[in-house]
Amino acid sequence: MNVKTIIFSGIMTALVGAMLGLAINYISQRPDRKPVALFVGAGLGFVIGSGYEAIQQNKPEEEELEELEP
Repeated sequence: MNVKTIIFSGIMTALVGAMLGLAINYISQRPDRKPVALFVGAGLGFVIGSGYEAIQQNKPEEEELEELEP
């Protein structure tokens, strides 16, 4: 697995999650929850992005193992 790619994917998705958190905060018009929405969006984005990239990188290895087995 390429750890640098996984971390990069997590950071990029965290930025998208932070923007979504800020958008949801703007729509709800509750400025006191701005930090919470920002950190939750970024945290969820990082976890989802990293997990997705790790799964994508693991799939070719599983397919190669299936081809080797009779």
